[in-house]
Amino acid sequence: MLVIIQQEQDLNTSDNIYGIICRAIFMFCIVMVLSCNVNSNKREPIVGDTLELRHSSLLSIIECDGYTVADIGNPWGKGILHRYVLVDKESDLSETLPDGTLLRVPLDSILLFSTVHAELVCTFGCSDAVKGVCESSYITQQPLVAALRRGEIIDCGSSLNVDLERVAQLSPQAVWVLPYENGGYGKLDKLSYPLVECAEYMENSPLGAAEWMRFYGRLLGKAVFADSLFNIVEKDYLALKENVLNITGKRPTLMCELKTSSAWYVPGGCSTMGLLYKDAGADYIFSSYRESGSLPLSYETLLSKASEADFWLIKHGGADKSYSSLKSEFEGYTHFKPYRERNVYVCNLSRKRFYEETPFRPDLLLRELVAIFHPEIVWDKRLRYYEKMGE
Repeated sequence: MLVIIQQEQDLNTSDNIYGIICRAIFMFCIVMVLSCNVNSNKREPIVGDTLELRHSSLLSIIECDGYTVADIGNPWGKGILHRYVLVDKESDLSETLPDGTLLRVPLDSILLFSTVHAELVCTFGCSDAVKGVCESSYITQQPLVAALRRGEIIDCGSSLNVDLERVAQLSPQAVWVLPYENGGYGKLDKLSYPLVECAEYMENSPLGAAEWMRFYGRLLGKAVFADSLFNIVEKDYLALKENVLNITGKRPTLMCELKTSSAWYVPGGCSTMGLLYKDAGADYIFSSYRESGSLPLSYETLLSKASEADFWLIKHGGADKSYSSLKSEFEGYTHFKPYRERNVYVCNLSRKRFYEETPFRPDLLLRELVAIFHPEIVWDKRLRYYEKMGE
């Protein structure tokens, strides 16, 4: 009996030792895997000439010997959202290129998700590079509209429900998409086409967003043109802003937009529009709200804070607005001072190319806003987007 007990103890001891060894091996494997992952996420420093970006907080562009590296910072956290390695399509590929999405430039076959970028591509004179679009009903650029009619551009459906067969038929060199926090790209994730993540809308200033044209220009072989255009945009914007800073006296107060169902959406004080209102010399009623996007407010909040505003700016689609149509839509609009004193300006998005043009031409919008708020300091008082609302 003692022998049997001793044998059992020996077996238990062996099992314990075996278990300890197995656990040790397992932990070693985990450490090695984690170590490999950490190393794979490390990026070697890039040696080259860093392009001076004066306003963008998300972009970094380094021009190296034989290639260009463009890093997009993560707008929702730390680190890099995406790295692109741009190599001229006529050049041989180096074996020492850094890690990143390789793009042979200039791109001549792209799929666009946004009419904003369609406008910029046409401004660059590169409409022929657009071989596919999503949301084709919103395309207003005449070269692209004509190419769609001729069947030279493929309509790939909705950006939220892309037609993969048509994308495969197109086989683009790159797909220009809009990134969102914690969001993937749905069906596109199943394909292998390079994605250009167009995150300029997450910049914290109008000029920061506009400066992305320098990145897009390098994708399309229009670097010199893009740099020159941005220099003009920057110069005109900053000159207008400086003139406004010299204005003495009380600044006009501003309210904006319309009630939608139960909420009244207005730009946050740190949004691009909120900053544009400030740079144009307006005392934006909701500048103290530090959100960088839109925020929903109640009608009661608008009435309590903005009932005595000096100006009211409205963007809308569809039929033209008038004082009588606003009153018929919602009687509460009549309680605001700009309504009573006929100081409402409207931008009909069905007729005006506001969202197509202004993201990369904030200077045009700033000049217009200054012409509305401070017409005495601009010589050209013609309005491109807004107009005084009729009766």
